[in-house]
Amino acid sequence: MEERRGGLRSREKITDAFSKGRHGRRGKRKASAVRVDEAKRSTEEEQRPPSSRRARVGRRSDQQGGSGGVSKPALRKFLQILRRRLLNDERGRKCRESSEHFQESCEKLDNLIRSTIIHGTNNSVLLVGAPGSAKKEVLERVLGDLLAEFNEEGKSASVGVVRLSGLLHSDECSALREIARQLCDTWDLNFLKSASFSTNLRFLREILSELDKGHKTVIFVLDCLDLYTTKQKQGLLYNLLDALQGSQAQAAVVGLSSRHDCLELMEKRARSRFSYRKVVTPAPPPEEGIRVLKELLTVPEGSAGDDGLLSGSDPSLQLSGERDEEEVKAFNREVAAMLCSEESKAVLDRFFKCNATIYTVEQLVLGLICSMDGSVSTLTLPMLRAACGSMSVTTLVKQGLQMSVLDLTMLVAMQRLEKRGKESYNFQHIYKEVESLRSADQRFGQEAALESYVRLVEQKFVETIGDHRRQQEFRPSRLLMMGCEIERIIAGHPNCPESLRRSAANIFL
Repeated sequence: MEERRGGLRSREKITDAFSKGRHGRRGKRKASAVRVDEAKRSTEEEQRPPSSRRARVGRRSDQQGGSGGVSKPALRKFLQILRRRLLNDERGRKCRESSEHFQESCEKLDNLIRSTIIHGTNNSVLLVGAPGSAKKEVLERVLGDLLAEFNEEGKSASVGVVRLSGLLHSDECSALREIARQLCDTWDLNFLKSASFSTNLRFLREILSELDKGHKTVIFVLDCLDLYTTKQKQGLLYNLLDALQGSQAQAAVVGLSSRHDCLELMEKRARSRFSYRKVVTPAPPPEEGIRVLKELLTVPEGSAGDDGLLSGSDPSLQLSGERDEEEVKAFNREVAAMLCSEESKAVLDRFFKCNATIYTVEQLVLGLICSMDGSVSTLTLPMLRAACGSMSVTTLVKQGLQMSVLDLTMLVAMQRLEKRGKESYNFQHIYKEVESLRSADQRFGQEAALESYVRLVEQKFVETIGDHRRQQEFRPSRLLMMGCEIERIIAGHPNCPESLRRSAANIFL
């Protein structure tokens, strides 16, 4: 009996093993069949055109919601709306005119030119500001208001405008010919193209006296005034200002320049005939820049554009329905929260120290829109840092990243002197500071440091002031770079020593 039981048990084990093996082989065959099907599907997917694969992926991604409750189709629509509003000329003008500094500059310039028109006095003024600080917008706003107020349709103009540019009218002959042409066009006179320099100069004096008799005013606009202060172009300034002063005509001269020392570049005979009135268009403070940035990144609620800027545009950009309104509010809420965070304020504050104009704000907004469009997500801190960092690379920074360690040490030494309150310093002061900055393995001789100092002056990193008859090492100088630019050079310089990085870090704390 026991032998029979043992035989039954062994047969059961063999049967179980056989059934398990059979089922195992079936499972392996099923798994292999699944793998073959997956391989066939992947092969068919690869053989399909790329457009169909992208469309399938796009449909799957579009069905998913964007970050913060904003769907990706809605985000793309919002970015397209922001881009169109940003590239609209009327929108840019409104952003500039909303600034308080813009209004103050307009009032000052309007008062000076208006006194010339009403009281018949000669005036000259310099409109100065950094590139992109809305100098031309201020001038065009004032001139547009004055011409609309004092000139009547169908009658001879009471106020005329003559525009010259230092880039276009490089010599005296072409400049006087252009003045005569614009005066003839304004008051319907015959213009003689073949007139010589002396003939045009005599015509200018005669027409100014005639305009004085008729109580008419002419406004001369000299764009890029600093280009007229070179040696071969000083004659134009002298002849024009002398003609205005000699005729006692009702005329005003408005010079535009980005250099604050433009008047000091004039010769004495021209400078004595040009008043020292200045209207400065300052760069907006960081708070103003952040306000404009937030305004340009905000989607208007209710329609695709504000104040009819995009009326008649693509109907697909029109916002309607509760879903669109909720997504607009969500998008604007996320942008506002991002710009109000402490990290964003620190990044923007550093950015506006080097790029504090409305133009740079608009360029920053365009970069952020492209970043959000590429990643299909709302505004994030890495996007803001990358956009600000790419725009902060100025020409001086690019050049500074390739300078030697000695030149970089000289710049850090000058920055340390300025932090201590020194407005100017000579080479001896700088070299003493360099001696305190050098490490044990780096020593710079005085002759090599002097060569580096001369090189920095030639490359416009440093400018010398005061008496030029002094020796080079005793001549006062000052730095032409900002601290944030030097900090960026040190952060990106490939060969900057660690000791110099630590010394510079103490300066920029």
